[in-house]
Amino acid sequence: MEATLQVPGVDGVYALGDAAAVPDLTRPGRFTAPTGQHAQRQGRAVARNVSASLGYGTERPYRHHDLGQAVDLGPFSAVARPLGLPLWGLPAALVTRGYHLLGLPSAAGRVRVLLGWLLDLVIPPQLSRVGWTSSAGRIPA
Repeated sequence: MEATLQVPGVDGVYALGDAAAVPDLTRPGRFTAPTGQHAQRQGRAVARNVSASLGYGTERPYRHHDLGQAVDLGPFSAVARPLGLPLWGLPAALVTRGYHLLGLPSAAGRVRVLLGWLLDLVIPPQLSRVGWTSSAGRIPA
């Protein structure tokens, strides 16, 4: 994989996200982590580089310093390593949820998600089951 996210030897084909081994220009010899953080930024880089290949703008290599990782494990539990600082439990949950809120594209979306999280604290979420059942064990038409 090239630093511009172009597939080597194939003109006009780009790869990104967790399906691509993207070189990490901030850590030579390593690849970027297969996280949403990189995939989102790689999407913007591919859009810019595809435009450049069509004559609009200039092609640039993908370069982003990893901000860390965060995994939400429930309302009060998470693990995170923001900027290399290991966190777990409630502090990690607060950092993780804050990071995820900031990643949403609109203020309205942030408010909607935050209200959902707050409601989940006082009203247990409903359990649901998705699937098909029938007495003959077949999927109904």
